[in-house]
Amino acid sequence: MSSFGFGGGSSSSWRSNHAFASGSASSSAHAADADADADMAASLLESQNNDSVDSLHAKIKAIKGISINLHDNVNEQNHEMSDTFNQVGDGLKSSSRRLQAMLSTPHGQQTCTIALLIVLLLISIWVLWAKWSKK
Repeated sequence: MSSFGFGGGSSSSWRSNHAFASGSASSSAHAADADADADMAASLLESQNNDSVDSLHAKIKAIKGISINLHDNVNEQNHEMSDTFNQVGDGLKSSSRRLQAMLSTPHGQQTCTIALLIVLLLISIWVLWAKWSKK
């Protein structure tokens, strides 16, 4: 008697062997389908991951461009402010020299005293007006 169902054996053993063989083929086909599905899912996830990485790269590149523009803008404004402060400082030095030259004469001292008294009078009027307007 043959163990493969050939020869004088019963037909049921041949059927069971044949069913087992076709069951194995069916299960290996299912395993191949499962592997293909897993590969497709992995490929899809990798594609989505690559898209996300590309999107993040574009956003980082945009932020880098913005930060470089901000840096350049701040440096330009610092340069402009430095120039402006230098001009104001030069103007104050010039005014101080002219004021000292004017105060060195008697007529200049009287003019400065009168100007100072007028400024103090205007400040006093403004303070009194502010107090009376609140009442």
